[in-house]
Amino acid sequence: MRVTCRVTAEMYDRFLAAARAAYGRQGKSRWVREALAMLKEGDPVLSSVGLGEVNFQPEAHLQVSLDAVSAELLETLVARVRWQDPLAQGVASQILRAAIRWRLARSPGPIPPAKA
Repeated sequence: MRVTCRVTAEMYDRFLAAARAAYGRQGKSRWVREALAMLKEGDPVLSSVGLGEVNFQPEAHLQVSLDAVSAELLETLVARVRWQDPLAQGVASQILRAAIRWRLARSPGPIPPAKA
């Protein structure tokens, strides 16, 4: 299942750097799938979903592939948010952005090159 999520340019750049550092050029989808699982475990009530969405200005599109397990997880998380707020719009994208923010905040990121 391919999903598209709109993100800020800064989030896209940080995400791309982290995904490439972890898994190389083709690791974006794997990084996001793992981020979804991390969000579910670390934020079970999904309190981070929707944070900052009022001021959100989309600047880039992020497209990733989800395997069956991750697609089912995303659907479960969407249902959980919808239970809390039935009128929420763009829930899947909000969850993907929250997962990316969650993992970026808890990942060491790329290691800078050693100084000579």
